Amino acid sequence: MGIVDWISIINDFRNRNIKILHRSALEALYPGKNRSLSVIIGRLERRGIIKRVAKNWYIIAPCDTWEIVAAIFPSAYLSLEWALHYHEILDQKINIITLIWLGKTKTVKSPYYVFELHKISKKLYFGFDDRLIAEPEKALLDMIYIRKKIIPELNFELLDMNRLKEYMQKYPKYVRKIISSKFPSPKYKHP
Repeated sequence: MGIVDWISIINDFRNRNIKILHRSALEALYPGKNRSLSVIIGRLERRGIIKRVAKNWYIIAPCDTWEIVAAIFPSAYLSLEWALHYHEILDQKINIITLIWLGKTKTVKSPYYVFELHKISKKLYFGFDDRLIAEPEKALLDMIYIRKKIIPELNFELLDMNRLKEYMQKYPKYVRKIISSKFPSPKYKHP
C-alpha cells in the first residue's frame, strides 16, 4: 500500500464523518509490520493529512476541542481556565487544554496540544454539558479547588451567583472561604 492508498483510506474515514482515529483503526487495515505503519503515519503527518493529538490518536478532519476530548479522554470534562475562556469569563488566550477527571493528574503533550488533566473527587464530578464543557461557575470552583486561588482578570459579572452559591456548598471549606473573600456579602459566606 502506497501513500496514495492511505490518503484514499483517510478520505473514506472523513466521508463517513470520522474526525479522530486511533492507531488501531489503521493497524486493522494494514497487513504489514507495525514499524512500517509508523513510517506511513509519519509521512501522512508531514504532508498534513493527519495530525497527532495524543499518543496513538490522530485528527483527520477539522474538529472542536470538545470532540477531541470526548474521543481521547471520554471520562474527562473541559474546565478551569479553558472553560472560563470558552464562556468569556477569562479574556486571555489559553494554550493549555485543562480537564477534570477521576483518574490520576497528568499532562499529555503533542506537537499541537497540551492536555492538563486534574483529578477530582467523585462528589465534585458534575456541572458540565453534553459537550463535556464545565459551566462557568463550576469551572471557577474547579480552578479554586485545583489552583487554590482566583486569578484576578475574570469577568465575575457574567457568573450566575445563585448557581455559584449552590455549587460551592459541595466543595471543601477552603474553596468556600476563597469565594467568600471575593464576594464578602453575607449571602456568599461559607458555613
